[in-house]
Amino acid sequence: MPRPSVLYLTHHLPWPACSGGRLREAQLLRRLSADFDIEVVAVSKDPHLDHTHLGDAEASGVRARVFPASLPTAPGLSPHVRRHQSQSARHYLSVRLAANPPAAVHVEGHYLLHLLPRRIHSRTLIVEHNVESRLLEQQAASGGGTAVLADACLTRRTEQACWRAAAAVAAVTDDDAAHIRAHLPGRPVPVIPGGADHLHAGPSGAASAGAGRIAFVANFGYPPNVDAAQLILDEILPGVWARCPEATVSFIGPYPPSWLRAAAADTRVSVTGLVPQVTSYVDAASVILCPLRFGGGVKIKVLEALARGRAVVTTPVGLQGLRHLPEGSAVECLDVPAMIDACVRLLCSPGDRELQEKRALLAAQHLPTWDSSASLLAAVWHRLMADADPTHLAAGA
Repeated sequence: MPRPSVLYLTHHLPWPACSGGRLREAQLLRRLSADFDIEVVAVSKDPHLDHTHLGDAEASGVRARVFPASLPTAPGLSPHVRRHQSQSARHYLSVRLAANPPAAVHVEGHYLLHLLPRRIHSRTLIVEHNVESRLLEQQAASGGGTAVLADACLTRRTEQACWRAAAAVAAVTDDDAAHIRAHLPGRPVPVIPGGADHLHAGPSGAASAGAGRIAFVANFGYPPNVDAAQLILDEILPGVWARCPEATVSFIGPYPPSWLRAAAADTRVSVTGLVPQVTSYVDAASVILCPLRFGGGVKIKVLEALARGRAVVTTPVGLQGLRHLPEGSAVECLDVPAMIDACVRLLCSPGDRELQEKRALLAAQHLPTWDSSASLLAAVWHRLMADADPTHLAAGA
């Protein structure tokens, strides 16, 4: 019996899995490819990199095509829609969907829906990693200014129009799903969380060799992570060094900006860029710091740290989607002084650090697996296929 077909439209090739978003997609697609015939269409801001990893898609059981994103000057587009224009992708999708429409279309982010012919919306699922308008509102409140607030308003209108147009919408966290449901009364918005079992649990106490080490794992091509890195350098580290002058910090992940690389002139700072795997870096740290001031979705970096039994210091934003975990799983801080105090305490007190590591390992037992997340998404796809109205496909673009 042939597998049902799914066209999967995303804003990057999920390989290499060098960010939380890519990792999530790669883990899910590898599992779902056993039961679905999946074609990935990536509208890429880094097409050269993505083209070099098309073989990874094939190895995961999916076909993939990469199209370059462009930046048009047309006014009135929300920033996310503007960044993901692609005439070549739009043309391919128009021809591809007219010739052989799939049983379902999966869209990673509302801002890609404009690339699809309207006739296919009746069998399209939008999955929102974040509610982007809320991120922009957080950024504006953190000093982003009136221009960011205007982008938030435009993005909110665009999001809601796309949610209404699609056949189904899903989210990664309960909080985002509740927000979307408020704008789609009477429609279900399922939650498809991220898993954490791609890293095996680490032994408690492994951080003893890394006493004095702080680590921030992030994709530095993502604005909330760039803001957090700047906060670490400008405000958190000076306070930590005033009390623990030998402490070191590692910034681990792709696309570090030049000013962050320059900070490594201080021997207590290291900037790795992309690494083949993060496990050894996570295990070598005594504190995993995640001082996000804005952002959405579940933070894979926090899931990975908990799965490895690390002591995590973060903000309420860093714990979004993780409120079901036992209290104290991570040290939650509301401001910079609290983060400095937490880092110093965990760096200087092996007993406190060991207790926090045990709390992390306990929390890891409550985290979802990638298999369970893939099963949830498969159920959504099957429901979408059952509900799709084939007459809509003949109704024009």
